Amino acid sequence: MNSWEKYAVVLLSIAIGVLIIAPAAYFRYWDGGYKGADFFGSGNEDFYLAQIQEIYDGHWSLGNVYLAEGKNDPYVQQPLPAMMVAFLGKILGVSSRDINLLTKFLFPAILTVIAYLFFSNVFGRKDIAIVMTGFVMLVQASWIFLNPSAWLPFFLKGEFVGVNHNFISYARPINPQISSLFFFGYLLCAWKFLFGQLSQKSEKIYGIAGAIIWGLSFYVYFFTFSFLSVLNGVLLLWFGYAKDWRQLKKMLLVSAGASLLALPYLLHLLKMMQSPWYIQLTRRLGMADTRQFIFSRVWWGVTALFLLLYWGSREVKIFILAFLATAFIVTNQQMLTGKTLSLPAHYHWYYIAPIGGAILIYLFFSYFEKIVPLWASRAAMILLLGLFFYAGILYQKTSYLLGKEWAISSQRYAPVFSWLEQNISKESSIFANQDLSNLIPDYTRHNVYRGTGDTLISEERLKHPLYIYFYLNGVTKDSAGDYFYNNRNPIGAEIFGQYYRQKNGCYGCFSDDILNTWISEYQSFLEKDFVTELKKYPADYVIWDKAQNPEWRLDRFFTDKTYEVDNLVIFKI
Repeated sequence: MNSWEKYAVVLLSIAIGVLIIAPAAYFRYWDGGYKGADFFGSGNEDFYLAQIQEIYDGHWSLGNVYLAEGKNDPYVQQPLPAMMVAFLGKILGVSSRDINLLTKFLFPAILTVIAYLFFSNVFGRKDIAIVMTGFVMLVQASWIFLNPSAWLPFFLKGEFVGVNHNFISYARPINPQISSLFFFGYLLCAWKFLFGQLSQKSEKIYGIAGAIIWGLSFYVYFFTFSFLSVLNGVLLLWFGYAKDWRQLKKMLLVSAGASLLALPYLLHLLKMMQSPWYIQLTRRLGMADTRQFIFSRVWWGVTALFLLLYWGSREVKIFILAFLATAFIVTNQQMLTGKTLSLPAHYHWYYIAPIGGAILIYLFFSYFEKIVPLWASRAAMILLLGLFFYAGILYQKTSYLLGKEWAISSQRYAPVFSWLEQNISKESSIFANQDLSNLIPDYTRHNVYRGTGDTLISEERLKHPLYIYFYLNGVTKDSAGDYFYNNRNPIGAEIFGQYYRQKNGCYGCFSDDILNTWISEYQSFLEKDFVTELKKYPADYVIWDKAQNPEWRLDRFFTDKTYEVDNLVIFKI
């Protein structure tokens, strides 16, 4: 890098890191409403923080981060990212929550540099690469520029149409924060190894690094390693078809090295498949029988424009078309296999749309600069990058304001978390409402009664806590039928996960016979002793939020009260 490039990239990485960490840091250090519970605005942040805390607690396998049972079960969610974050936190001597906050700046800043190096090396334009990187790093905010119908609401009212207001994507820990480091890191290494025109020594370094990154990606994220694996398959097929034996040999060597590293994961996968709950797990994750074609306007638009407008080097065309072919294959492989993957939209969110948008930026400026003076082209680049940042700032602000009420309301739980950490035995199992059950594993060393469906867990173990909740919420034998039918979507989501949503279009799109069976089961459950049923699974303490769940009246069943502050009561069972 020359001097201006270094300064520009460093400033860009710092600016993006600051923008991404700003809402969470502001809430913790400058918002008067903060009392000890952090602002979790990004999707599934509480789940990923629970993973990090689980590593802190010594459970490296991540068999089950919520329940007392299943700690040594085969992991479903790959543990390497959580281990990386937890080990960094341990080295720095900070808590899991502190390192989660720090990495909101650190990893996006590092990723900014890697993404810039990838775009600048592939397309050979450092100035345009800055703008491309800004677009990628500021999704979801920058997504609106790919959707013409969202332009007027954004420019006239500052509204974001078609996106979720849960902060810029890279505020989300683990995935995509860390998985994208591996994704873009491999793309950079693959490009340099194949087309970098390097010395033999440098080429070998990039080849080894690429094999290591690809191999380790199997322990990072399904959508990362599967995309990279298909990408390599496409490149292998192309080099074989083109009879480019030198490049084919290079890709085979990288594939061999990555396969060696991935072998333990593949053996782990075989072990996981032996579980009696594996089939149920795959269904909850959204794997269904279908050959439905997934149409992506972004993919078709980017592919068509690239084929029509790009007249540059053959190497760039090979690499980008291989990427686009991979994007099509991974999102539509079900047309051949008859099996949809778990939530294939993740490919679109994290890889296809961001890089597709970056490709469009390159194509635009490569033609725009031919009809305007250089200064006008540079001014347009600065303006567009500024527009991305404006959208990012506005998106962060909107997400913050929409989520702040919940963040403030959760502050009353902070004293409970402190009390639990200081006054009960480590690894105790706690029954509580859903909000507390989601947060207790993040802030304490304890487990909860209610688990989640993305682990090796039986359907009965998922249903049982729901029946406990229904009973406490006052669902009687007579009202059970109406309640189950009126709430079939959320109940279906809890028990079947993504299966029926992927297969039939909604969480509750399953047969009435299944629902009627559950109603009968629940009615039989009501005839049994509540405390006996509660203790069917590990439960050492119960927390009653009298403000949120006054109808629970847990003092009917328990008398050993150990804590009561701000309408939060803890009973020892």
